[in-house]
Amino acid sequence: MNRSIALTAALVVAGLCSCAGATRLPTRTRGPEGAHLENQLDLRFLDESGMRSEEVRERLSSIDTGYQNPRLFWGRWSDSKWGYWWIAAATPQGGAGDARRVWHAHNVLVAFDENGLVKKKVFVDNDAVLWRELHKQLQEAPPLDLTQPVHMIVKPCCGAWEMSLTQDSIVIGTGKRKKPTASVSPQTIVRISHNGVLDSRSNDAVTCHTLYMAQKTALGRRVRFCADPSSVAVFFQYLQQKAPETLQWR
Repeated sequence: MNRSIALTAALVVAGLCSCAGATRLPTRTRGPEGAHLENQLDLRFLDESGMRSEEVRERLSSIDTGYQNPRLFWGRWSDSKWGYWWIAAATPQGGAGDARRVWHAHNVLVAFDENGLVKKKVFVDNDAVLWRELHKQLQEAPPLDLTQPVHMIVKPCCGAWEMSLTQDSIVIGTGKRKKPTASVSPQTIVRISHNGVLDSRSNDAVTCHTLYMAQKTALGRRVRFCADPSSVAVFFQYLQQKAPETLQWR
């Protein structure tokens, strides 16, 4: 009798528990927008002398972020070797569970000299370090042509839905009926911080960032936006041209 009670109690406890775990999986690699890469990346050719910009862009087209800068190539990709799973305890409403891969983003920044030859390459696996390095590399980028508004590719998910860069202001579409657009002077921006990728499950390219203003604007004192890599790089260039020199890059 006691054994039956103990067994029943053990089964009840087991049923109330949730389980989770990690498992090794076949390695997969995907490009900046989530496309599966069939061939393994081989970046050793970057060490060859006399390597030119055109060849770098051609051979690394599968990881090209699309940022157009004659002095800099930005490649981004992700790989996965592990996955995780979890199973929730059964309830009157039923059980639950899931299994997903764990992805890790990688970046390569290749700088070219005035003749288009590889001058420097930097591999970055940490996004916090990436933004600092990208900011440093873009100091040598040609200035943006702002005679016409520069439109950014923004993910309409939170904060800004549209962004255009002009000589004197950042025009932001809000997605709201009463206040569809608002303008913010780049001179009012005191800090930019970085909030990580928007969706690591399928796309590591779109990243989110927050602008902090010195004073309240029509959008408040903070504006969050999520954008693809080429737009983020262009926006960094814009801030270097138009924001105060005291701007904090975090």
